[in-house]
Amino acid sequence: MIVSLVALVGGKAQSAHSAGLSPTALLRAFNCIHRYEGDWNANTGNNYYGGLQMDMNFQQTYGADYLRAWGTANLWPPMVQIAVAIRAYLSGRGFNPWPVSSRLCGVA
Repeated sequence: MIVSLVALVGGKAQSAHSAGLSPTALLRAFNCIHRYEGDWNANTGNNYYGGLQMDMNFQQTYGADYLRAWGTANLWPPMVQIAVAIRAYLSGRGFNPWPVSSRLCGVA
């Protein structure tokens, strides 16, 4: 599963490791964050989508390829939602888009 996640992220496993967390640790962190954010198919009309509550700008910036292919994040498979969140994490955003959830998960 980690190999497929690394492929979805863009093969940046080394970047994840140098950022302080292994790909496995990132997967665990985002699964925990998801528990506080919503269902993987959440589209409640609040302009945030999916299990990690990504707004449209976030989706366009870090998941444009998936947005074009499948529509909004609530329609993406969970592993793709996590891969897009990891792209944001690796870009320097860290866990900042999920301030409360990441604190609750002990990764803030």
